[in-house]
Amino acid sequence: MVRIAVVGTGWQGQGHLNTMNEIKGIEVVGVCDVNEDMLKKAETKFGVKGFTDYVEMLEKSYPEGVIICTQPEIREHLVREAAERGIHCFIEKPPAKDLKMAKKIDDILERTGVINSVGFMYRYSQAAAHTKELIAGRRIALIRSAMLDGLALRPNWPRWFFDKGRSGGPAFDQAVHIFDLSRYLIGEVEQLSGYQENLIVPKSEDFTVEDSFSLCMKYQNDIIQNHTHSWSYPDVFTNIELISDELHLILDLVEGSVSGKIDGEKVHFLSKDEGLYRRELESFARAISENNPSLVLSTYKDSILSLSVAIAAKEALDSGNIIKINYEAPVPKL
Repeated sequence: MVRIAVVGTGWQGQGHLNTMNEIKGIEVVGVCDVNEDMLKKAETKFGVKGFTDYVEMLEKSYPEGVIICTQPEIREHLVREAAERGIHCFIEKPPAKDLKMAKKIDDILERTGVINSVGFMYRYSQAAAHTKELIAGRRIALIRSAMLDGLALRPNWPRWFFDKGRSGGPAFDQAVHIFDLSRYLIGEVEQLSGYQENLIVPKSEDFTVEDSFSLCMKYQNDIIQNHTHSWSYPDVFTNIELISDELHLILDLVEGSVSGKIDGEKVHFLSKDEGLYRRELESFARAISENNPSLVLSTYKDSILSLSVAIAAKEALDSGNIIKINYEAPVPKL
């Protein structure tokens, strides 16, 4: 049984708490939040000891791992306090507010040697794994991806998501999932350009993000990708489409399926279980219990490269310029 604590009891934190309640190999030993009302609700709902002081939680609940579900700008302190106590760290995306902070966190994780994972759950998709196998050694010329949902249409959604200074907007906060999975499947992005607009939800004092945008991305291997994103679509749609003279595949990340053709032959795969959050948390817990970091599919060091793409995407959209990505650190092998 792996002892896990959680800091941050908002939407994501409660989602992970719900998931861990269903995993036999995990015991949740503590939750922490500075919002006492939210903390009490989590204590009551999940039957776990609550703390308003993070260090007190780490020292009194004796976790082997901690799930960090706070806003990105305070992650460095949380990772340091856990890692220097030998507590393994699962860090929600985006991994940091900026690259300077990300490199500091990576230095802490490298120095302490704790197992670390970042919440890029699509890497744990069976459909994504099947796609990766199907395209191995195949030519790809063009990618079309789309991530659409209705966050901007939900009146009760936390307002900080719509403050671009805090959330970074949909490119930084949400499309980073597409950037990460595309990197995992295809390779490294070289440059980006794009457009953003607010035709559905106008900008206002408490809504400073774009509601929709489109990006064009060029990879180091010369593959071109167009990504379309909206927070003003009244449903959920997340697809990655891969196209060449050899294949035409559609990876549906909502349905958990891959369909299309390879060399003219039809392909169809439907996952029996796309419990992505469960799979990523099970992998983190197993990595701790077996002392096997290779079970983690998204390490913090690798996540910095996905963060680099998200930061460049935000800059491209805000400036209207073509932004080239300068990878200062060596690219880790996937």
